[in-house]
Formats: sequence, C-alpha cells, structure tokens
Amino acid sequence: MGFAFLFSTACSIIGFVLAILGLFAGNTPGFMEDFSVIMLNTSALGRNYVPALSQSTKRDMSLTVLADEEANVTTTATAKHIVVDIKPTTNDDTKNDNQPKYSILDDDDIKAKEESAKKLAPRKLTLSAAEGVLAGLSADSAADDMASVLGISEFYSLHVMNVCEGTFAPNATTDGAWRNVSSCTIQLNSQQLNISQLIDNELNANFIDGGSLSRLGGSSSLQNALDRIPTIGLVLAVFYIVGSCASGLCLLLTGASIVTRATHGRETVLANLGAATGAALALLIAGLVSAVAAESTVQSINRLGKDTIGLEAVKGGKFEALTWAAFGMMVVVALFWLHELHSDAKKAAAAAAAKKKAAAAPAPKK
Repeated sequence: MGFAFLFSTACSIIGFVLAILGLFAGNTPGFMEDFSVIMLNTSALGRNYVPALSQSTKRDMSLTVLADEEANVTTTATAKHIVVDIKPTTNDDTKNDNQPKYSILDDDDIKAKEESAKKLAPRKLTLSAAEGVLAGLSADSAADDMASVLGISEFYSLHVMNVCEGTFAPNATTDGAWRNVSSCTIQLNSQQLNISQLIDNELNANFIDGGSLSRLGGSSSLQNALDRIPTIGLVLAVFYIVGSCASGLCLLLTGASIVTRATHGRETVLANLGAATGAALALLIAGLVSAVAAESTVQSINRLGKDTIGLEAVKGGKFEALTWAAFGMMVVVALFWLHELHSDAKKAAAAAAAKKKAAAAPAPKK
C-alpha cells in the first residue's frame, strides 16, 4: 500500500471530520460557539436614544412613564440628578387623588435607583418607558445595560443548523469577552434562522405597546439586509449536508477500495473520484457563500445599523477557515483518485498497444 494512498485516506478522514464539525457547530449551547457564520452584537442596540453615545440625536426628555404592575419604574433625566420615582397605582391610591404619585430623590438614592434599569427586562412596560431609561444612561453604563433595558440577548449567532443567543462574559465591553450561550433554536427550522424576527418577537413580548427593530429606528434597508440571513443559513445547511454525506461516502469507499481495487479497479476509482469531487464542490459552494454572501451581508448591516441603532454584525472567520480546510482536504482526495484514473488509463493504453503489437508481429517460421 503506497504512501499516496495512506495520505489520501488521512485527508479523507480529516475532511469528513471538519465537515461534520462545521455542520454541527452550535448544535448545543456552547458547542463551538465561536464557529458561527454571522454574529449580531445587540449589546448596544438602542444607542440612538442615549445622548451620551449619540450627540446628534435630539429627543424630548420629558417622557411619560407608565407605572409598572410589579415594581417601581425609574427614569433618570439628563438634567442634574433629577430622578422621578413613579409608584404603581393601587385601589387605595384612587381614594385620595390629592396624594402625589411621585417623589424627588436626593443624591444618596441615585445609585440604588439606577440599578432598577437592569431589572426592567422581565416586566411589562411601554417602549417609551424603556427609551426614557436609555436616555438617562451615561456612556459607561449604557455600554453594558442597553440590552438589559430592552429585555433582549446581547448577541445572536447564526450557525449552519440553528441560531444561538446569550450574553457576553464578563461583560460586553471587556476585551476578549466570551459568549455565554443561554439558548439555541431547534435545528433546520427556516423560521427560527430569521434572527431579526427573533429579536422582534422578544421586543414585542417585553412591551405592552409592542416593540421591534423598526420601532427602535431600524430602516427598511437594514431590514432587507437582515432578511438575507435566513437564506444564507438555508443554503449553507443544504451544501454542508451534501458535503458531509459525500465526504463520509468517500471515506467508506476508500476503505472498501483496499478489497475492490484489485478486482474492480476502474469502478472503484470512479466511485471514489465521484464522491470526493461531489464533497469538494459542495464545500466549495459553502465556502463561497460564507466568504462572499456573508461578508456582503455583514457590511450592509454595519453600514446601516452600527452607527444608527447600535446593531453590529461580525462574520465568523473561524467557520470560514474550517470550511476552506475541509474543502482543501477533499480536493487532495479527488486529485489522488484522478491521478489513479489517469494511471489506470495509461496502463490500459500500454497493455492495448502491447497486445496490438503482438498481434501484428509475423508468426515465427517452423
């Protein structure tokens, strides 16, 4: 058994393993989370409502905050240390309408009241109330609190089979922060690959008057860019499944060729060449989708959403590298079997020429 065959077998194994890893990355929370196709960073979503982050945004800071049913809602105005604490309305309060429904807090209570902004997510509020809280955040606190105020995750990552979401640890502004995955969607559900719809659903569930990316200031052009994400996910899923199956079949045929090569040489070579070529072509298309379509979508999202509503997209460099590595392994395997096909053709041609020459030679005289 030659070295070239052993090397081809090793490449076939590596290509199959890499294809399977790319297919099932993000299959469960935390499994190869860094190998995402596209990641949407929503930790700064709503920055257009934070004057400290967007000086060009001019909004009326005198917002009416509806009382929360479960706890007090606190909004901090941009004026000097003025905090309005609105109490929930109860049956006892309606008996005496002359009693004030608010109180002015002093400086000692400001820090405690600012912490309430982080607890808004599980409550039913109006979107205007959340926007009021965002308007009162400082630049430092806004960087870590905006997603909490809106009640959404800090990131949403597209994988080949599903979408995962969670928070950054230790926080969104730390250099080298890692992703702490909280949940993932079911596999191969085209609707759940729509990340913008997932965000809209969470925003809508958190506010009694509804919420969505468009209500936060997202443009129709940004929505069109986000709508490409499910298509990218579906195309990658199809070609990754084909590539994984073809590379697995190639690996099986390579093992079988040890027995069948001697008796069915041409058929064995053609079968292995077809499987390796099919795997390489499928992974090539997946690599092009990751490199071209995903890159274009990321650039469009960042151009339309990063400096406007704070929606940032990041392309998965590790996933792209893994895809091209799997493609490269299968190309090596295909080239080996192409070489074997050429060698068999040369041997057959040489044998046919020798047979023809022997038939043309005059018979020896007796």
